[in-house]
Amino acid sequence: MSATVFKKRILHNCIALAVSLSSASLASGAMSSDKDPSSAFGGGDLADLSLESLMNISVYSASKSEEPWLRSAAAIFVLTGDEIRRAGVKTMPEALRLVPGVTVARVDAHSWAVTTRGFNGTLVDKLEVLLDGRSLYTPLFSGVYWHKHNILMQNIERIEVIRGPGASLWGANAVNGVINIVTRSAREAEPLYLEAGAGNGERTHAGFSTSYKNDSAALQLYGRQERFADFRYRNGRSADDGFESSRLGFRSDIQLGAGDSSLMLQGEVYRDRVSQFGKSRDETNEVDFILARWSSETTSRDGFELAAYVEESDFSIPGLFLEKRRTIEVEGTTHFSLGDSHELVLGASYRHTCDEIDSPDQNLLGFLPHKRADETYDVFIQDQIELIENRVRLTAGVKAEKNNYSGIEVQPTLRLAYTPSSGTTLWGAVSKAVRIPTRLDENILIFAPSPAPAGTVIIAGSPNFDSEKLVALEFGFRQRYSDDLTLDVALYRNTYDELRGLDFSVFPAEVSNEGEGDSSGVEVSIQWNYSDAWVHRASYAYQHIDYHAKRGSTDTSIKTDNRNDPRHQGMLHSSWQATDALGMDMRLRNVSKLPDRKVDGYTELDLSVSWQVDSNLRLTLLGQNLLDKAHPEFSTATSETEVHRAVVFGLEWTY
Repeated sequence: MSATVFKKRILHNCIALAVSLSSASLASGAMSSDKDPSSAFGGGDLADLSLESLMNISVYSASKSEEPWLRSAAAIFVLTGDEIRRAGVKTMPEALRLVPGVTVARVDAHSWAVTTRGFNGTLVDKLEVLLDGRSLYTPLFSGVYWHKHNILMQNIERIEVIRGPGASLWGANAVNGVINIVTRSAREAEPLYLEAGAGNGERTHAGFSTSYKNDSAALQLYGRQERFADFRYRNGRSADDGFESSRLGFRSDIQLGAGDSSLMLQGEVYRDRVSQFGKSRDETNEVDFILARWSSETTSRDGFELAAYVEESDFSIPGLFLEKRRTIEVEGTTHFSLGDSHELVLGASYRHTCDEIDSPDQNLLGFLPHKRADETYDVFIQDQIELIENRVRLTAGVKAEKNNYSGIEVQPTLRLAYTPSSGTTLWGAVSKAVRIPTRLDENILIFAPSPAPAGTVIIAGSPNFDSEKLVALEFGFRQRYSDDLTLDVALYRNTYDELRGLDFSVFPAEVSNEGEGDSSGVEVSIQWNYSDAWVHRASYAYQHIDYHAKRGSTDTSIKTDNRNDPRHQGMLHSSWQATDALGMDMRLRNVSKLPDRKVDGYTELDLSVSWQVDSNLRLTLLGQNLLDKAHPEFSTATSETEVHRAVVFGLEWTY
């Protein structure tokens, strides 16, 4: 049986299982929707952004258990699905631009550089990104192909972003931050939702969602298609980098037994095609996955969750690279209380990934061995201790993780939150995190270009490459000054060791732990609710970065690649619901220069306007980069494309 047929059969069987389970429950009751259709668009007033709601909103990512945002001892921000829909954005990186302290740069028509607190680039490897608990980073280099994860924005419930390490819970590679994308339950989906949009530059998107539900089960089917035309270089030449993608998936949420446990099943088929400059054949990506999660909540403080997923992918760049990969992961987590003072979270997980990589051009790159299988085991424990009830909380946690590259890694954290009043929290944390080696570090071969003989290696990975390490100190302050004004401040000092570089004292040059350094910064976010219908947010982030080669090192790459991140970035964000039908959302962004990338700083304005024609139909108009016809946001070693002004018209219909 071929891999393609095998993957199709897996997904077909899982979809059939979800449909049959849901149908069995649906048969016992009439399908109905308890949701006001007009609420699908996030219309009406902005009450969900009130400071009372903000202070009490529950977050999960900081502790793997529900806790109020105000009392969280981490630099965490919650971006709600309604905020995303008001902003009118239709891609994941564009949504993340709305989050204070997150650096987002568009590289070309399909590539993005997204990070928090430094190390930005197209191969960012120190940021853990999850979608409903499924890790989105590729084990090849521990980074994210962002264009493959532009899900239907209508399905997003919230995005929780932790700026700073989260490795004690989320594991290796959660070094500089964690992005946890949570989608809505199938029960919250509309019976029928349709969207379509088009803009200048041949940008188009379309999507649908339909759901069926009763008291005990819900099933949602959804799909999305998008297309971006080629970007251009500064000289006006086409970059030939456009892409198109499509996805089709399902989600089923089923209540089991008396209602204290539930089962979630989710699966998806994804395909895309990316143009290659000067090539007759396009780059292609195929990703299929199936995810299951069973959870049981005995009380608000006690529960258990078991999750597992299987993912298969084919990634092909004709003439250069072909990767086939299968990943299986299983994780169990339990949280419970001990007396009135302790809330414990314990968990363990197992991950198996195997790949086959072919590189036909031996004047470019290769991987040796061509096939590899890797396993990761981990256990973690965290205790939240209420030292003084509703005033002082201490969080101590540690994760021990065993992998095939660097052996056993131990990543602890200690966090303290002091809440002297109902509207004030002071917090501090010290954490250790690592970025474990990957195939890119240990197995890569860079060959000399033509006319050198094929197979002449000039750079090689090394089995002696060790994990990159971080020790982070963080301090934060949250204050609600009135019913209309709140302030959130975070300061940090990161110290890095064993950073990746190249050892040129040998031939071929080897990937090696050549670097060290530190970074520090401050992040400020202020929210002012002028009224229930008009909300303003101002944010600013400053960071100073100093990464350098160790004494005696022959590496030059670290020194010349030290400033890929803006020292300053800020945003003014205003959401105004002018009437019940008319809403506006404005973002004024400023990003300082990237010296090592030779990219100038810029200021840009994004503006979206929405008109609720009736309870079913909504029209949107999104303008992006309105202050400049074109400008670069990032550059690579071989190219620099420009991001152009864009105007996108869209419509959404729900029933």
